[in-house]
Formats: sequence, structure tokens, C-alpha cells
Amino acid sequence: MSEIDLTAAITRLEAAMGSLRGRLRDRLDVSGSDLTVLQFVARAAAAERKVRVKDLASHLGLSGPAVTGTVDRLERAGHLCRVPNPDDGRSRFIELTPETERAYASAMDSTNEHLHELLSSFTDRERAKYVRVIDRVIEALEFGAPSP
Repeated sequence: MSEIDLTAAITRLEAAMGSLRGRLRDRLDVSGSDLTVLQFVARAAAAERKVRVKDLASHLGLSGPAVTGTVDRLERAGHLCRVPNPDDGRSRFIELTPETERAYASAMDSTNEHLHELLSSFTDRERAKYVRVIDRVIEALEFGAPSP
């Protein structure tokens, strides 16, 4: 397999991910940056992890106040809700609303099932190698990006 074949595969992957994001944006009627927030919250819920504003801020590389504004807006739009943290009455967790959770799941079609089936067929060693390869591709793409 040549370098051209690998580059073509990455290009196809990028196009497929763009198509998925477009489908999700259309179904949820949100912007790309809002979709990134909703995807983070959805993936955390799937992994049974709770999300706080500081988790989103770290993931997005934004300040807490900027993320709070985004969460406020998505909450007003009916996509997110804040739920009390049972261990700390002063803090809140961020979750998808049931309506957005259903719309997100519907927009994902059987994508998650196919990905889970594929990834569960890998050994732990293959998964680790796959993650290392993806990380190296990301690093190469980010290294090649112009500095802001």
C-alpha cells in the first residue's frame, strides 16, 4: 500500500466524518461548534461519565465563562439541561435533554452499532495500535496547520 493510498483513506475518512457531522447538525438544527459540545456530552453519557463546565472548557480549549455561555444558550434551545451533583450541592452536571438524546440517537442511525461491532472485533493490542496511529495522524495534521 502506497502513501497515496493512505492519504486517500484519510481523505475518505474526513469526508465520512464531515457527512456525519452535517447529518447531526441538520437533524439537531445546531452550528458546528454547538454540535461539538453536544457530541462531547453524548459520548460522555455513553461512557457513563458526568460532564461539568470545566470538562467542556478543557475539551474545547475555551474559558469557563465562554463555555457557560454556550451551555446557557443550548439549555435555552432545549438541547442541554443541568442536573444537581449529588456529591456537591453547589455544582451541576450537564446532560442532553431527553428530546435531544432521542434526536441525536436517530441521526446517528446505526453508525454507533457499526463502529462498536468493528472496534469490538479488535484485540486490545490492535485497539492500542489503532489509537496510536490515529494520534499520529492527528499530530501530523495539527503540525501542518498554520499557527493562529
